[in-house]
Amino acid sequence: MAGKRRPLERLPPSARTSSELYINGRRMASSGRPASTEQEYRAENLPYTATFMADEQRTIELVIQVANYSDPRSGGLVRSLRFGTDEAIYRERQLSLATQYLIAAALIMQAAYLIIFFMIERKQFWLYFALVILSYTTIMLNSSDDKLLHQWLQISYAWGYKILCLSLTVLMYSLLRITIDQMAAAWRVPVRRVYSVLAVIGIAASIALPPQSSDALQYAIFLCAAPVILILTVSALRKSVRGITNSLLQFLAFLAFANQIFWWLLLIYTGTKTMSYPFDLILAMILLSSIWIKRYYVMYTEQRELAAKLEEINRRKDEFLANTSHELRNPLHGMISMSQVVLKREREIISDTSIHELDTILKVGRRMSLMLHDLLDTERLKDNSLRLQLTGVALQPVVNGVIDMVRFIADGKPIILKNQVSEEFPNILADENRLIQILFNLLHNAVKFTHQGEIVVGAHTEKNRAVITVSDTGVGIDKEILLRIFEPYEQAAINGYKGGFGLGLSICKQLVEIHGGSIEVHSVPNQGSRFIFTMALEHGVEAKGAGAQTAFASLVSVQKANQEYGKPIDYVPTINAETVQAQPTARNMTGRPRILAVDDDSLNLKVLVSLLSVDAYEVTTVTSGDDALAMLLKQSWDLVITDIMMPRMTGYELTRRIRERYTMSDLPVLVLTARTRPEDIEQGFLAGANDYVTKPVNARELRVRVQALTELTGSSRERIRMEVAWLQAQIEPHFFFNTLNSIAALHAVDPGQMLLLIEHLANYLREKFKFQSVGDLVSLRDELKLVRSYLFIEQTRFDWLRVEWEIEEEGLELRIPPYSIQPLVENAIRHGLIRRRENATVRIKIAKQEDGVVISVIDNGIGMEKEKADVLLKSGAGQGIALRNIDLRLNRLYGAGLNIVSEPGVGTTVSFKI
Repeated sequence: MAGKRRPLERLPPSARTSSELYINGRRMASSGRPASTEQEYRAENLPYTATFMADEQRTIELVIQVANYSDPRSGGLVRSLRFGTDEAIYRERQLSLATQYLIAAALIMQAAYLIIFFMIERKQFWLYFALVILSYTTIMLNSSDDKLLHQWLQISYAWGYKILCLSLTVLMYSLLRITIDQMAAAWRVPVRRVYSVLAVIGIAASIALPPQSSDALQYAIFLCAAPVILILTVSALRKSVRGITNSLLQFLAFLAFANQIFWWLLLIYTGTKTMSYPFDLILAMILLSSIWIKRYYVMYTEQRELAAKLEEINRRKDEFLANTSHELRNPLHGMISMSQVVLKREREIISDTSIHELDTILKVGRRMSLMLHDLLDTERLKDNSLRLQLTGVALQPVVNGVIDMVRFIADGKPIILKNQVSEEFPNILADENRLIQILFNLLHNAVKFTHQGEIVVGAHTEKNRAVITVSDTGVGIDKEILLRIFEPYEQAAINGYKGGFGLGLSICKQLVEIHGGSIEVHSVPNQGSRFIFTMALEHGVEAKGAGAQTAFASLVSVQKANQEYGKPIDYVPTINAETVQAQPTARNMTGRPRILAVDDDSLNLKVLVSLLSVDAYEVTTVTSGDDALAMLLKQSWDLVITDIMMPRMTGYELTRRIRERYTMSDLPVLVLTARTRPEDIEQGFLAGANDYVTKPVNARELRVRVQALTELTGSSRERIRMEVAWLQAQIEPHFFFNTLNSIAALHAVDPGQMLLLIEHLANYLREKFKFQSVGDLVSLRDELKLVRSYLFIEQTRFDWLRVEWEIEEEGLELRIPPYSIQPLVENAIRHGLIRRRENATVRIKIAKQEDGVVISVIDNGIGMEKEKADVLLKSGAGQGIALRNIDLRLNRLYGAGLNIVSEPGVGTTVSFKI
């Protein structure tokens, strides 16, 4: 070997557990720090190489110093040394490294692939299979000759053994979990529980125990896993013998994998040196990939079959919907045709009422036909064939109506619904019904996921388009759900809530898009959501009220009916109060109950008039809530019948406004609604309705309910009439006897004053016994006569009583309810002044204002606390019926009752406005 360069002596990694290499007396390489004492010793077992030349005597002196204080196995060299040229050793080492890199990369990629499978399908099989591969990869990189894991992570010798034991525990437990299904069903649960506990113990022991205990721990792991592995191997072999393809492939893959583990154990425990080769692992991967590919193919085939079945079911559903629509249209068309024939044939001999009602039947039938077309809206949206009835729509009243529609959904939640759309906001070009559908779905979604806070609808213009926002302070929406929230049938389970069919937002998106707009959503979890959609503005069209929009929609419906049936139909304009109502004086002559009907649909109003006129009711119709409130101020009514779904002011809001003025017995309200859910009906009763009737209206039911409610009004009025009669007849004996005593006393002292007193008493009694109807009015001049007579008598009795008058003569011909001032004056004297007497003054003031006349009775008596004044006019307050009766009559006639202002020690003012 003289004159030649001699590479490379390679120290095998099984020189336990630290070593130094000396060649010809020179220290060439080391791993760890061998020492004669444990304190100076440091364990490490990494591969190293050394290149050297022989000396002149052509000899090589090689000394290896080793030390082992950590490994329970025997120390020193386990395998023989390898010598060779540097090129040969280099090629062998590079081949070994490349093989390990290749295997590690393939295994890690396979594990990543399985983890992705697990994230998609959420099947634990894929997760445990990935853990098997990652555990084996860690063991291979940690235990091979090159110790790649130690070199990459710079881990210590002790942690190398801990990682090895941890990987073995995870490997064995994961193998058990992916093959446990092959066990008998009765054994699966107990075996899984036992081995889960053993796995936790193994992981804890791997971390806590020192390297000296690692061998015993590894044996314990193999011993615990052996029975299960044996059972699973036998089970897989049996299934493969029976010809189950997947089991056969699993068995072969298991054998290939077991072969690799066998050679690894042989390397570790016997010191036998073999070059790392991947053939068995490659075979295992090929077999497992074959299983997965077959599973994917079966899954793909099943999904295609399911997709085909779903498409068939969807097609049948569409066919059923279309067939149902056609089947309903056929008898409906027959009804319409027969009605047309009868109307044409009998027009000359039947009454005008019958002609009108037959014409109404025709209009209802045609309208029902149009409603049947709505059943196909979903299919039309899918086919992009839905036709819009575009017109200029005022956004603000539409938002008001939709907000009223969704209030019941809140179900007592502390939620504030705000409409921040300005009344001056320009009209948008849209189908009004579709716009309502969009807003309803968005607000319904907001209320559903908002537990407290506010929901706001706003709008602004941008680039000649309307930008409408619906924002809430609800639970918000996760980013993952945001990506698919507009997909059909998507039900987002947010904070445990899940419900509905998942079509609302999808339909919103499609309706907005066919209007030429766009919709988007922004949301932050636990902060709220904001839906924004755009629509075109209507240019050159003045803002239309709700009545104009309704009339336009009705005209479009009639035109569609003309196209469908080819028959000329007269357009029925919106009915106003003057169209079908009787004259205001009619009730005085006929005495029929007066009903005010409110609906934005003229056809519905005509049906109500036809149904109720035959029962001797006088029906007046209006088309909006504002018109209804105006009519209530003009006349007296026995019943209000209102539709719920009306633009600008809904039936709920109208009922609430009526209840601010009238009690439920003074003016009953009957609501008509097409919604039959308990929440909708409850909302009507909470607003103050007396009763409800669902659409389509049953004529007999409607008549019975109307009769009951009008009789209730009659009873209430009779009660008030009796109270007025009682006020007329009420003369306290004490007052009468005291007056007579005063007359007797004046007879001898002042006969002239006595005659005046007798005259005023006679006038007082005459006015008291003048029986007027509850609905009659008297002039203010006549009412003041009664008051003057009463005050003259009281001043004669009480010389300390002072009276002041502030009266404008221009208002004395004003008509007011009878007995509306004298009881107030009497109340002021009896309860305020008689306890004071010193400078006791009552003042009657009549002041004319721009919008009416204010009548006040003011005293400087003892007064009262505000709390007591607030309850005086309430039923059951225990203060008699005079004040409450006057307040009820004033409210009924003028929409406002008595106003009481009082302060203890200062006095009381009671006033009302005519």
